[in-house]
Amino acid sequence: MKKILLIFIVLPLLMFSCSDDDTSEVLTTLNIQLKAKEGFVVEDYSKFQIKLTEIKSGLEYNAKADKSGKISFEVPRGSYKAVAEDLVGGASTMYGSNNKFVLSEIQHSIIINVESIQSQLDKTFVLDELYFNGAKNGEFNSTYYEQYFTIRNISDRILYADGLSVGITADYNMIDTSDEFSEYLSRDTIVLSQIYTIPGNGRTYKIEPNESLVIALSAINHKEGGDKPKSIDLSGADFEIFVDYEYVQTVDNPDVPNLDVNYSVFQAFSWQYSGGSPMVLLRLDDLSDDYINQSKVKLGNPASMGMMKQDFLRIPTSSLIDGVETGTKDSFYDKVLPNFIDKSSIQVEGTGFGGGFDEQFIKRKEIIDNDGNKTVQDTNDSSKDFEIIVGGQKSYPKNK
Repeated sequence: MKKILLIFIVLPLLMFSCSDDDTSEVLTTLNIQLKAKEGFVVEDYSKFQIKLTEIKSGLEYNAKADKSGKISFEVPRGSYKAVAEDLVGGASTMYGSNNKFVLSEIQHSIIINVESIQSQLDKTFVLDELYFNGAKNGEFNSTYYEQYFTIRNISDRILYADGLSVGITADYNMIDTSDEFSEYLSRDTIVLSQIYTIPGNGRTYKIEPNESLVIALSAINHKEGGDKPKSIDLSGADFEIFVDYEYVQTVDNPDVPNLDVNYSVFQAFSWQYSGGSPMVLLRLDDLSDDYINQSKVKLGNPASMGMMKQDFLRIPTSSLIDGVETGTKDSFYDKVLPNFIDKSSIQVEGTGFGGGFDEQFIKRKEIIDNDGNKTVQDTNDSSKDFEIIVGGQKSYPKNK
């Protein structure tokens, strides 16, 4: 009887002891080191914020890195994920993560590699509205310089457009050229005649999700100076393309910033006359004069049927972000963009460069995403992603 009583006394004590051990948390120091991936330079990591999440419980811990990129957390052992980004004003330029690691007595330090946030997103910027076809204000007044395009942020994050470039292909899809351009394309290289870049210090031009930048050939109110019912007002464009040379045909609006002119074979922004030399968006880490000179390749200008040799630029197709194979239905010979950028093409009616002046405005189709937000379609297939709206060109007037 005494033995039985002793067992009943000891058991509750053991149960209490085990329960007490289970609820106690052993805190461990987790050391995180941020490190920029090869090709990126971070001199001061103190803007980086790190969010640490315990995977099972969902508990979150936040801290900031020091200048050298070191962070320490005192947290319970378990499985975690960590995200690091230089978040300022709701927007980041660099990002890194470790989606699962175990913090234990043995493993208590990790390295997180950070790089450009845009290189890690599935979707960033796309060409949205394209107006190159032009219109007629009467018989003798065609709208030669009212062309514009827009660049839209289709991600779910605020992004900076600084350093984003616009390129114009050297090859024309409306001309039967030699195989020299397609040979470059088969080697994961594309040849361009022009490159222009959005300026900024990396945090200058902030674009909200589903918002756009408007870039005009001539950022003025084209309605002024006469009866121009088909003209548009582009005085409120975000940027202007102005190539300053002896025979320039447009006026530089001092109230609208210019894109940086990295290279232009023709000393002019010639895309507006055709659409048959498609446009691409790209990002290159180096657009210095040395890079430009090293990237030049002398090829026959397709507009001269190859008779005139000129210096064009070859760039890796890996630098391409988006592109649209525009052209005219009755003058379309061959695609010049790689299929991973555009599987097909969107063609306006007519023949020759630009198909005339019939107000054929090209824009992406609007859709509703999984979160119920209005956005635009992007399947890298322009025949499905875009539509042509006759007379759909828009004005972007200056805010008063």
